[in-house]
Amino acid sequence: MMKRLLFSAVLLATALVGAKADVDPNFYIYICFGQSNMEGNAQPESIDKTGVDKRFRLLATCNFSSPSRKMGSWYVATPPLVSPAGGLGPTDYFGRMMVENLPEEVRIGVIPVAMGGSPIEMFDKDKYKQKMQQNPNEWWAQLARNHYAGNPYGRIIEMAKKAQEVGVIKGILLHQGCSNNGDPNWPNMVKKIYNDMLTDLGLGTDTVPLFVGETLRQDQGGSCYAHNTQVARMPSVVKNSVVISSEGCPGNGKDPWHFNALGYRIIGSRYAAEGLYKLGVQYPYFSFHNYDLVANNNCVFSEKTHTMTVKSTGAGILAWTYPHFADWSGYKYLIVKLKEPQDIGTEVWLYGKSKNISYRDTINDRTTVVIDLNNLRYNKTVMDPSKVYKMAFRAPKAGKVVIDDVYLTNDDQEATAIRPADTATTPFRAPLYSLDGRLADPKALKPGIYVRDGKKFVVR
Repeated sequence: MMKRLLFSAVLLATALVGAKADVDPNFYIYICFGQSNMEGNAQPESIDKTGVDKRFRLLATCNFSSPSRKMGSWYVATPPLVSPAGGLGPTDYFGRMMVENLPEEVRIGVIPVAMGGSPIEMFDKDKYKQKMQQNPNEWWAQLARNHYAGNPYGRIIEMAKKAQEVGVIKGILLHQGCSNNGDPNWPNMVKKIYNDMLTDLGLGTDTVPLFVGETLRQDQGGSCYAHNTQVARMPSVVKNSVVISSEGCPGNGKDPWHFNALGYRIIGSRYAAEGLYKLGVQYPYFSFHNYDLVANNNCVFSEKTHTMTVKSTGAGILAWTYPHFADWSGYKYLIVKLKEPQDIGTEVWLYGKSKNISYRDTINDRTTVVIDLNNLRYNKTVMDPSKVYKMAFRAPKAGKVVIDDVYLTNDDQEATAIRPADTATTPFRAPLYSLDGRLADPKALKPGIYVRDGKKFVVR
């Protein structure tokens, strides 16, 4: 009998070790929940249907007929991710940008549960039954019954425990609010759901951040924009939470609640930027995806050709935004290269820690602009290069700007290579330049560093 007990104990220990060994510490899992924007409301476009990295994985939380998916199984994360009723949503580009910027050995998995129109109470394990009983014919109630056996919270926990057998839960994404628009109790209701999830999954607030997205803004046609006041309160209610901005994310133009496909790509990449930040990874300063280099309503940006096209009305603005401030203090120069001269008055604008314009430079006929990061001034105010909030191209007239590259460097030789075209045999158009690439008047030089015939000299 003793031998049997000993043998059984050895088998149990071996099984436990084996089970533990199956958990991949480089498989990062994220719970994604909410209402219709998290469910995905845009029709996926051609760019969204191909090129999904196999490292981005979906744990199906319900059964699909088209595409064929089985609840509880893992798949490459091609849209729709949430349910057969959904489309493209923020989770798609959250996962894509995460794997694009993490080491090859890291995989990203998502557990999405969402219903269009759902109030936040449907994710409260103590309130969902009453909510369902009070609203049996609502669309979200039908979705909850059809896809999640009437218990969305229970499905999240069931699938998350399954995911914990193979990976590690690293965060929770939420996009919800229109059905609770402006409710001052909403942040505390979210806090309860977040804390219940962590308790039921054996997780801690210090290791699992909550990422909360803003609703569609008023300038994009949103009707629930007032709820963003409540979203802004989340970091004061849940310590380890982050607000995801919807600034500049376009609406679909059909209703006042939903983003279009580009809007989902933009906000999805912003979820990823914050997710990477929590992992200690810097999101690229100069990503040329058209959902990272964001255009205002008066222009468009082609990712394929790097072309900014300004419409006939108003100024066109194309910008990278850095919510945590980009730190460029380790570099001497910011280099901007165009593929061809532009003639629409384009300027480079930098925004500092005040989030206001802190530096501007007119490109004129140059194709290479060198900005000295140690001499950033605007209106007699010096800008701190360790606190860059935004970099933008602003053009006041209709036309095109074709960007070749934007990068940071400490190479003094690159800083002196200020020529109007890409060929080294093209002569300078003027004999003298300031270090930031501006044409300089030899008769009116201010103190600073200048370039003449490819060589630097100092005026004191």
